[in-house]
Amino acid sequence: MRSASEGREATITILLVEPDREMARRVEEVLAAEGMRVIVAASREEALSHTDDGEVDIVVLGLNRSEGMDLCWRIRERTTAPLLVLAEDGMAEATLARGLEWGADAYLEKPFTVRIFLAQVYALLRRIGGFRPGHAGQLQVGGLAINVTQHEVMVDGEPVHLTPTEYRILSCLVRNSGRALSHRSLVKQVHGYDCDLDEAKEILKVHIHNLRRKIEPRPHHSRFIRSVRGFGYMFERRRYDREELDRTLTKP
Repeated sequence: MRSASEGREATITILLVEPDREMARRVEEVLAAEGMRVIVAASREEALSHTDDGEVDIVVLGLNRSEGMDLCWRIRERTTAPLLVLAEDGMAEATLARGLEWGADAYLEKPFTVRIFLAQVYALLRRIGGFRPGHAGQLQVGGLAINVTQHEVMVDGEPVHLTPTEYRILSCLVRNSGRALSHRSLVKQVHGYDCDLDEAKEILKVHIHNLRRKIEPRPHHSRFIRSVRGFGYMFERRRYDREELDRTLTKP
């Protein structure tokens, strides 16, 4: 492990996983020049070792044709930090789409400019900035209002009583709104321990059911807490129900 900005005060930590050493050096220099702390992982094992303890704010993952998308999945299983994929020029569209389905938040195809790279990094930081610990976090979607800092949840102006576990689940989903969290990752953040997939699903099943019953306009047609089949859950910040959105998109 090495840090390009050791000895400097930095509020943002980036984990950079890039098999191309020259590309890694250039990306590291760009991020360090922005005052960010950069951890460069030289191997898959080293990369995964930095994703279990909340050490990083963003993961930048460089992929080439010989590097499978399974690393994207394995990273997402261990951290909710935004994941930016740097894709080799000409990678198949289906491969890139699978990366997004498996937890990547965005991707850039090489080569790219410094301007567009930094724009992506700062866009991801803005996305989590309002809901990171220590920041005032407020969200209102339709009749649902959540104040993460004050631990308050309101539906149509009326306070909603949540159990401590329900609140921790909702708070975690809200801080990562728009991004799927795996069952195991969610349990680890809420309860502080790791478990296998089946146990994680069972732990969450009842709590998610009760959360939906308390905050959803139609609990059996969830608007806010969406199940991501085979993976976990995500909180969606959208103005319209999925049916309305789908109709808009499919109109001739």
